[in-house]
Amino acid sequence: MSLSKVWIVIVLLVVVGCERAEESPTDTEAYNGTIAKVDAEAREVHVEVPDEGTMELTFTDTTQVLKNFLEVPFDSLNTDRKVRVEVVETEDQPTPTTVTLLE
Repeated sequence: MSLSKVWIVIVLLVVVGCERAEESPTDTEAYNGTIAKVDAEAREVHVEVPDEGTMELTFTDTTQVLKNFLEVPFDSLNTDRKVRVEVVETEDQPTPTTVTLLE
């Protein structure tokens, strides 16, 4: 392969990579709060966040629940638990990517 062909391949990879980066959500917000309500059937959690109010968070298939850096099941969540929630804004609603148990 000649040197010019190598440069063309590199430029194409950079352009394709930049396009995909623009499509993915990059605005991740993190909040600390206390779980006020857990709805296991709807896979939904209400979190009381100081100065923000109550956040209603509906879990997706990719939402992770973590404790001590290890993934734990959804049913590990219960009321009055202190959590750190990382969310991305999708369709005007925060979608949790990670919920970390703090206690």
